[in-house]
Amino acid sequence: MSIQINRKKLQVTGIIQGVGFRPFIYRQASQLALKGWASNTGDGVTVDIEGSPSALEAFIETVQKNPPINSKIESLTITNLPVCGYQQFELRNSAGQQHSMFISPDIATCPTCIDELLDPSNRRYQYAFISCSQCGPRYSIINALPYDRERTAMHTFPLCQACQNEYENPSDRRFHAQTIACPDCGPTVELLSHQGKYLADNITAIKQASAALTKGKIVALKGIGGFQLLANASHQASIEQLRIHKSRPEKPFALMCRDIAQVDTIATPSALEKKLLLSAAAPIVLMDKLIACSTLAEGVAPDNTRIGIMLPCSPLHHLLLRHLPFPLVTTSGNLSNEPIYIDNQLAIDRLANIADLFLIHNRPILRPVDDSVVQTIHNEATLLRAARGYAPVTIKLADNQSTQHPHRPTLAVGGHLKNTFAISKGDYAMISQHNGDLESLESITGFKHNIADLSQLLEYHPELIAQDQHPEYASSLYAKSLHLPTVSVQHHHAHLLSCMAEHAIKPPLLGIICDGNGLGDNSSLWGGEFFTLDPSSNISRIASLRPFSLLGGAIALKEPRRSALAMLWEYMGDKVFSHNSLAPISAFTEEEKALLQAMLNRRINSPRSSSLGRLFDCVASLLDLCQVSSYEGQAAQRLEQCFAATASDDYYRVLWQQDKELARFDWQPLLSDIIDDLNNAVPKPLIACKFHNTLVEMMVDMTHKSGQKRVILSGGSFQNRYLSETLIRRLSALNIKVYWQQKLPCNDGGLALGQLLAAANRGTQNVLGNSR
Repeated sequence: MSIQINRKKLQVTGIIQGVGFRPFIYRQASQLALKGWASNTGDGVTVDIEGSPSALEAFIETVQKNPPINSKIESLTITNLPVCGYQQFELRNSAGQQHSMFISPDIATCPTCIDELLDPSNRRYQYAFISCSQCGPRYSIINALPYDRERTAMHTFPLCQACQNEYENPSDRRFHAQTIACPDCGPTVELLSHQGKYLADNITAIKQASAALTKGKIVALKGIGGFQLLANASHQASIEQLRIHKSRPEKPFALMCRDIAQVDTIATPSALEKKLLLSAAAPIVLMDKLIACSTLAEGVAPDNTRIGIMLPCSPLHHLLLRHLPFPLVTTSGNLSNEPIYIDNQLAIDRLANIADLFLIHNRPILRPVDDSVVQTIHNEATLLRAARGYAPVTIKLADNQSTQHPHRPTLAVGGHLKNTFAISKGDYAMISQHNGDLESLESITGFKHNIADLSQLLEYHPELIAQDQHPEYASSLYAKSLHLPTVSVQHHHAHLLSCMAEHAIKPPLLGIICDGNGLGDNSSLWGGEFFTLDPSSNISRIASLRPFSLLGGAIALKEPRRSALAMLWEYMGDKVFSHNSLAPISAFTEEEKALLQAMLNRRINSPRSSSLGRLFDCVASLLDLCQVSSYEGQAAQRLEQCFAATASDDYYRVLWQQDKELARFDWQPLLSDIIDDLNNAVPKPLIACKFHNTLVEMMVDMTHKSGQKRVILSGGSFQNRYLSETLIRRLSALNIKVYWQQKLPCNDGGLALGQLLAAANRGTQNVLGNSR
């Protein structure tokens, strides 16, 4: 009796290249005595396989339910074909013309490779480029697709015979591992002086760098996606020196710890935060600092109750930290407002006045990828910066969000700060890695280069451009220079649509979008907004903060005292200038107050804004927590951390004004109540807590007034964990479904996806506003 044989063809898409998917397919087919072949293609993996029906069923079930840990299957289509009598199963050379919208991010060193790295009997003992099919650099070294060694930065390192044998052995964990290397055939490490003079190589170089860090020296290390500046986190003098040269007087530094045990000496990570630290992405995770932490120098995270911590993400980092008893301050290897450096000579030229030593290697980095930043909100991992380990991010647009012109490729150029860009292709959107703030020629040049780089990698040619409504953003000016059809998208609409796209949800819903600033209608500046989307996706602005003046325009964004002065003047008038008992007033000289008084009375350089971010600034200034910011969001951060040890449900008055068809939250009673509390010596932590609770009450109240049962939260203000978590709990208790961004940042790093969605539906009311 003959055995029945069937043949099936599987087309698989998703993150399946560079994650050991084909070796996994090979092993599963071999175990089930299936015959055929598998190959990388331009848009995924093709598997042509035949065998008994039961074996094929078991094979497909395993592929669907238990793929490699770092893979992500987006789609799997199965076609029945006539049996052709394959004699074996093999991995064929890559083929295909299409280019996938799925690229594996860089993957941190896996536990098995770490064990080998530290095993004296292993031939890769202390080798700084150990990797396997489950770990190693990916996106930062890919030169072209499909993903094969000859199309990566590893192509200049021919395999030795031992590595070649592993690469070709189906039972080996390095079977078809494209980044495979060893001390005999792979990249090497060198230690250079600050002048670029050779000092040592490989493990000797690493040990000398460790010794220098112990003595308080600053080391520039070439990591996975670019250079990092490292310093001893217990050495105050070196941290002060790093702050001076990086023009970073107060912004907290992130730390790299050797292991979880060392993290526990510094912070109190939750189970989820530990899981994130140990994940394949190995991001910087924000967590609560230990109250009594004597391990760190004061300058690491001054006046902060939280700290960003990461674990080693590459073998080089593991080897370096292994020789150190202290954690390392770890910050981007660049000068202020410049992109992270990826070229050895450029790093030496630009960082020679900061770094005492350079720990470099000869494996090229093909594109800059900074460290990702994550925090937990409502027990969910939430990205604040999407970069190494997470980027590029590919999101499938839901049926209601797919383009009306699905074959017309679109480039969305994002915003001005925390820039990312995005491209759409068919029903998918790919969002780039973090590009930073576009506030210097170097950063703008890097932004343009990264767009050209991804376009070349994917052979992508946009036909439509989406940009922010603000015409003077560097990204908007670049969009104009492309001379292609362009769609301008209102800033807060883009935030709203981005969160909708991430969660694949349909209207009706309410969007609460709060941030620092974004250009609204009639050249006004928005930032504390409530929008409804009806079932037909018509968007309406139904509520906002009562507007106030940004005293001095852009400079008000960096001086919280200006927002406080302008808001106090709105209801006190000129007599406010005599209230020197108020911190914002005493923060100015008499000459400054005279000038600002004239500006307010004559409405000179004082644009109107409804920004929640500036309301945070105002209250932080009133409490004398921050009068002049040295980094974005500093005032709001200090205000949140001010009451970290204070628990209260109290809040101030929530009152609304009616401005035609728009409800306006009246902040005047709020400020009046805060001043009364200050005069009555109410502790500042309690005032800060009551202020946050008032914002929650205001948002809950407007949600109730809107009648909506689903709410979207987006905009940079929702990086505030207390605000987000308290609001989510309150709304959830009212049986209201709450969505917030997790795969993408809620800050301007998520704008590009919303711009894509708006451009995809251009010409309909929900794109450019229909707002009042």
